[in-house]
Amino acid sequence: MSSEPQSEPQTSQPDRDPAAIAPAEPQLSLMDVWRTVMKQRWVIVAVTAICFFTALIYSMRAKPVYESYSRIEVKPNTMLNMGLLAQASSSEGSSPDMATEILKLQSDSVMLETAQNLHLLERLRSGGSKDGQGGGRKPAGPMTPLERLAMIGMIRGGLTVKPMGQTQMVEIRYRSEDPKLATDVVNDLVDTYIDADLRSTYDRTRHVSAWLQGQLDDLKQAASDAQRQLADYQRQHDIVGTDETSNLTIQTLEQISSDYESAESDRIVKEARMRDFATQGAGLVSLTGDDPQVATLRSQLTDLETQRSQMTLQYGSRYPAMENLNAQIAKVQAALNREVELAHQQVINEYEGALHLENTLRKRLDEQEEAAYQLNEDVAQYAILRHQAELNRDLYDALQMRLKEASVTAGLSATNITVVDRAQVPVYPVGPQKSLDVLIGLVGGLFAGVLIAFVIESIDDRMQTSEEVETVSHLASLATIPHITEGLGKKRRGEAGEMTKTEEKARQLVTLHSPKSLAGEAYRGLRSALLLSSIDHPPRVIVFTSAFPGEGKTTTAANCAIALAQRGERVLLVDADLRRGSLDRVFGVADRNFGLSSVLAHPEEQRKASAPLPEVPMLHVLPTGPRPPNPAEMLSSHRMEEQVRQWVRDYDRVVIDSAPVLAVSDTQAMAVLAETVVLVVRAGVTRKRALIRARDLLWRINAPVAGVVVNDVDMRLENFYTYRYGMYGYQYGYGYPYTEAYGGNSEEKEGGE
Repeated sequence: MSSEPQSEPQTSQPDRDPAAIAPAEPQLSLMDVWRTVMKQRWVIVAVTAICFFTALIYSMRAKPVYESYSRIEVKPNTMLNMGLLAQASSSEGSSPDMATEILKLQSDSVMLETAQNLHLLERLRSGGSKDGQGGGRKPAGPMTPLERLAMIGMIRGGLTVKPMGQTQMVEIRYRSEDPKLATDVVNDLVDTYIDADLRSTYDRTRHVSAWLQGQLDDLKQAASDAQRQLADYQRQHDIVGTDETSNLTIQTLEQISSDYESAESDRIVKEARMRDFATQGAGLVSLTGDDPQVATLRSQLTDLETQRSQMTLQYGSRYPAMENLNAQIAKVQAALNREVELAHQQVINEYEGALHLENTLRKRLDEQEEAAYQLNEDVAQYAILRHQAELNRDLYDALQMRLKEASVTAGLSATNITVVDRAQVPVYPVGPQKSLDVLIGLVGGLFAGVLIAFVIESIDDRMQTSEEVETVSHLASLATIPHITEGLGKKRRGEAGEMTKTEEKARQLVTLHSPKSLAGEAYRGLRSALLLSSIDHPPRVIVFTSAFPGEGKTTTAANCAIALAQRGERVLLVDADLRRGSLDRVFGVADRNFGLSSVLAHPEEQRKASAPLPEVPMLHVLPTGPRPPNPAEMLSSHRMEEQVRQWVRDYDRVVIDSAPVLAVSDTQAMAVLAETVVLVVRAGVTRKRALIRARDLLWRINAPVAGVVVNDVDMRLENFYTYRYGMYGYQYGYGYPYTEAYGGNSEEKEGGE
């Protein structure tokens, strides 16, 4: 569905919203889908028919295609040669082998050899004849690159190779119009592939043998040179039986390093103990808790201090026994201090001893590291030379053994491919499947048609139904005028040629000539909507306009005026389109020298508008008259305002057919003089952007817009209820054939609406 354009921003809008409606939430319903399908039904039918007949012609003209198949088994590598070649060709599982074998089977070399075995070059040069001789003449000359590609393409074009499930089986199928050729291609392709696999295995074995033979002499000389260099290096550096992983120098270094780490840890502990004595004093149990003499003195001091505290509480501080007790406490305290000082001095001595031991070990460690560095240089070079000599010797022995194995097993290699089923000449063709092709064409065409229909609908912004008009414009739909079937008289009588003026007039004035048709009922509904828009004060001056010419405003204004006059009201229908007015032709007004332009230009002329329809004597029509040079200035003059007021006094209703609001500026002057403005929209013609611009322009000049009239509507695209209502109206005896009763409005021509 097409996206709805948004209205232009309004700087100011009048407080009149009787015609405005709340915008509905955009949603796609089944009815919208059905409406789109009905709208684009011919596109869907055309695309479906094209796809259907294309598939039908293809299936009828296609030649029978035959298919032949063969099955082979690809086993894991089980070669008798267990040497270098087998190690290089082995794999972890069967899946990589299967994929590789399938690619080898479809390689260009295998296909080209198959094509040459089947003499497809002669068939190709002879124009595709089965005998390959092209009229008895045998083609000669070397194969060109294009012919090579053509032969490979002939094989690859009909070939299908695929593994069969989780098995080790591969199925080869080939399709061709010649059943024998299909069989020959499959069988020869399998044989060629097996032969190529055998040749590849044999060639690889011979290649390995030749390469090994060429490398043995060089390896033997390299092994001898490496062994001689190793012996010379041992002799030059006095290395006899040196093992780089275990020797006396390294072991001594490890022992000294371990002792140094222990001495360093012991020094750190004793240094921390010494610092604790220096900073925390002698009162901490943690510093001297391991000395029994200190513990005894500390216990005595605690007991004496407890006795002094008890005696002080009981007898006071001046009690004679207190002096003796204080003397004992002082003596014990002095002894305790001496013991702590001795412990402190002992800690200092232990720290100094640990520090001396650490420095001594550090010096020995440095000396041993220097010796180890010197040894490592010699041992490292020695290890390199020894490893190189051993590597050359082992490689020489291994290659010599592989050479003997390859020599023995070069001719014993067997292929790992087994033919399970050979291809047989097919009896029945496998294609084309005509019924399936036609069905696919029909279904695919229908799907493509629907898809194209929705694509066209998404880019088509022309409105088709009143619901779309209301959604886009946010204005109420006053009436929905159905489409009039073109040429009623011709279809009824089977005549050819152009419509007569009488028939065209009957189509435009359907309210008068077909009052019981759907269009006539729709125009009377428009009349009721306008009169009921304001029950207390029904509008007397009604202006009809549209966005552009050709949207049906003239026909709508004329039929609305007739419907109002049929109520017995005095109605004046004014053609205010001074540029391209057409009411004189619609009503057959003979005097074209009198009209709105002459009334405005010569107000002294007192002439009344004519009543051209004897059936509706209350309807008076005022055509445009002579074309003025300045229609916009004339319609916006004070004289026009006075004339409208005069018409209001003389008539009950004044219906004005104005110019298109977006084409010229004439309508703006008429819209501000009206009591109601009706915007006419033509289904399938008016575009959404044009409707929004026309509405916004009328809103800017504060025109009293009553709503929109949707003209020339295909009722099959309108909502379901409206369509069924029209059918019921016909069935209840409105008295007109369906084709005539289904009509409503004419398509307007270049000269007028």
